[in-house]
Amino acid sequence: MANPITDSPEQALERQAARAREVDHRVKNTLQLISSIVLLQGRRTGDEGARTALRAVQQRVAAVSVSHRHVGWVGDAEQVELAALVREIVGDLAGSAGREGVEIDLDLESVTIPGRQGAPMALLVSEAVGNALRHAYPEDRTGRVRVALRRTEAGFELSVADDGVGIPPGARPSGFGLTVAQLMAQQLRGKLVTDVAQPGVRLSVVVPMDSDTVRAAPR
Repeated sequence: MANPITDSPEQALERQAARAREVDHRVKNTLQLISSIVLLQGRRTGDEGARTALRAVQQRVAAVSVSHRHVGWVGDAEQVELAALVREIVGDLAGSAGREGVEIDLDLESVTIPGRQGAPMALLVSEAVGNALRHAYPEDRTGRVRVALRRTEAGFELSVADDGVGIPPGARPSGFGLTVAQLMAQQLRGKLVTDVAQPGVRLSVVVPMDSDTVRAAPR
């Protein structure tokens, strides 16, 4: 067994990285276990409302699991390439929704964020895009959802816009999914804004970050 007193700096870093990989592996396995339990419970319940709620829980667990898969190391810092994370989550949602008449356009700039922001961003994307797919196009309406990621001087902006049925006049945006998205935006020190797009709805969040953190991912 290596002696931590006599280890070289390189050996100490490798040992630390090995421990981090082990923890990451356990987290992924735990998330997969939770997802399997939720799926099993959903299949056993006869209440459609409960099934819908459990599917939403499974979707959120899946989003967090995806965020862990996209964590990489640069030196001793965890980082996530946000465009790749968004692309995978949107692909998973589109596949599970089975809405052939609804197209999703991605316009994503390469942005690198700290690893700790991966899970909140994954949940925010999942809720915003999932809400559009579930609610914007009832009765098999067709349409298009646009997901955009832009770097800004102080951070980055994520937006999800649909051309669906929109919000009734005088109504306020509501729902548990929107509440989750708002909480994730607050955790990221951003603010979620909901605009009537005419037609449809546009959700956007601007997240401030250190100038040396937000940058184009290396090609």
